[in-house]
Amino acid sequence: MCIAECSKKIYQKLADVQSRMIYLNRLNYSLTEDRCFIEDMVNRTLRQNPLWTSFCEALEREAEKNRMVIFGAGIWGNILYQETEKRIPWKASVDSDPQNKCVGQLEVVSFDRFVEDYAGETVVLSSYKNGREMYRQIRDAGIPDDRIMDAGDVIYELTEKAIYFDLDQCSAQGEQEIFIDAGGFDGLTTAQFMNWCNGKGYSYIFEPDERNRLLIRKNLKHIPNYEIVPKALWSRTARLAMDAKGSFASSVSELGENKEVDPEVDSKEAIESVSLDDFVCEGRITYIKMDIEGAEMEALRGAAHI
Repeated sequence: MCIAECSKKIYQKLADVQSRMIYLNRLNYSLTEDRCFIEDMVNRTLRQNPLWTSFCEALEREAEKNRMVIFGAGIWGNILYQETEKRIPWKASVDSDPQNKCVGQLEVVSFDRFVEDYAGETVVLSSYKNGREMYRQIRDAGIPDDRIMDAGDVIYELTEKAIYFDLDQCSAQGEQEIFIDAGGFDGLTTAQFMNWCNGKGYSYIFEPDERNRLLIRKNLKHIPNYEIVPKALWSRTARLAMDAKGSFASSVSELGENKEVDPEVDSKEAIESVSLDDFVCEGRITYIKMDIEGAEMEALRGAAHI
């Protein structure tokens, strides 16, 4: 099958207008490497979303009264800065561990220094996952609620929360939902799944990275209906090499011909893999999510009978 026929077949399988638009823009970017297609995708899905536009308007109103700082110099702090730098005259970025971090052209200052020099600035939280801890830090430092704004919740609503469970075509059914969370990372996708099915489900979380499994247990301590499977999903039951990063970027690959991990690569370790066809669980699998750093095709080959 030629590329054009394959692309057309994929396009026809997509069930809604927005998915087709995203697919076409991404395909055009792959063919041309022209970032105008990425910009068009973001403009039509995120920047025009009423939640985002109303939040930006609230930021502008606040910036007319007070100087503004971003709390958090990670990926979400940078996204917040990039998307608002033309509208908001940010004063600085604040981070609990500012060493070797940057947010655009802003100075990144330590939280302790910021509190010491605090002069009534409005603090905008940039992280959803660390939002509660950030808020507690700010309140403990004596900064009042009317000087705190939360961008983390807004960004999360428009991005991570909307990835897997936002389509009307994929609504929870009355029966027991059985979820395969392949690439569990921190467990928050399983938490979203439980909200989506009103707790009437069970999740099998495939996560071979031990550091990520610790995060899962921490984040899901109040959720009983899940099981962590410390294996990678693959086309067959085997042993693989894993590049464990303790983050969402951990990845797996096939071992070499000697079936041993290269001792020169300290970050790689041998792990067990399993195919979904070989995996035995109670109940019929109803929902599969995969975010496994390029191993999706192999995992799909191992689910041919499901």
